[in-house]
Amino acid sequence: MLTLLSLPYDSGHHAARMGRGPLHLREHGAADRLRATGHDVVESIIEVPSPFPTEIGTAFALHRALADAVRAAVADGRSPLVLAGNCNSALGTVSGVRAATPNDPSPVGVIWLDAHADFNTPETTTSGFLDGMALAALTGRCWRGMTASIPGYHPVSDAHVVLVGARDIDVAEEELLSQSRVMRVEASHLRAAAADAALRDTLTELARRGVSRVYLHIDLDVHDPADAQANQNAAAGGLSPATVRDLVGVVAARFEIAAAALTAYDPVFDTEGRMLEAGLALIAEIGKRETGDERGKRETGGGKRGDGGTQLSFRAEPRSGGGEESPSSR
Repeated sequence: MLTLLSLPYDSGHHAARMGRGPLHLREHGAADRLRATGHDVVESIIEVPSPFPTEIGTAFALHRALADAVRAAVADGRSPLVLAGNCNSALGTVSGVRAATPNDPSPVGVIWLDAHADFNTPETTTSGFLDGMALAALTGRCWRGMTASIPGYHPVSDAHVVLVGARDIDVAEEELLSQSRVMRVEASHLRAAAADAALRDTLTELARRGVSRVYLHIDLDVHDPADAQANQNAAAGGLSPATVRDLVGVVAARFEIAAAALTAYDPVFDTEGRMLEAGLALIAEIGKRETGDERGKRETGGGKRGDGGTQLSFRAEPRSGGGEESPSSR
């Protein structure tokens, strides 16, 4: 019923920095948390063999491999849950959903939880960090030549995007957002009201715009670092773990979650293990919301069940291309 896909990379480097996060979550029972909610779970690790990894070339090789893995999971009737070092994995995830459903004309909406907007482009970034352009690339604003190489890629309309909890946004990024139709829910609003109340009007508008299925993206630095620190880019004023879990339930009650992801966890900054527990609890929450009973409230179809405990490995050959190792800031 679920496929757990791990991309242990950060800026093209395997198991480095935030690339350690997916492995850490797996080693501490991510799949078992899902099985405890009643799921058969297939585990897959996606890797790119490269003697000389580059940020851009390796990242897009991963996106292509992830798109293939997500397509296969959805075609088998399984919900994909992605654990990734970088947010730009969303390119592969959403593309894979589309590739698996070529005859479904309904748009894939995006609900993006993040301390950052990830809406820079190569022309606006001052850090050169590819991951700070993830949502911009997903909505077709940049890297068009590279995104065209991802099976199933088609730009998501920014009118179908909800940005939740962003609070560390560059000036140029803010300008791009103001010119877009991206809907925003501020962290301060979520701290002042229950998740359902804070999101109600925005999710109603998203549905009015024709969205019935969504990709749920959770950059773990949406959390307030005072409660649980995800990485070196964490920004004060974020959400509590309980609020983020509540958000999952609110979204699942309104939309089909076509795929979900947890990203940007660097265990080095989680010295007390609070983010580890928050992440595992989120994984369990997503599992609960993707049970047959919950999905049956929104869907009329079903999928094939597989044997629990299966492990797969996806490997992709990188194409030519390059990039620099990312700096610490977005």
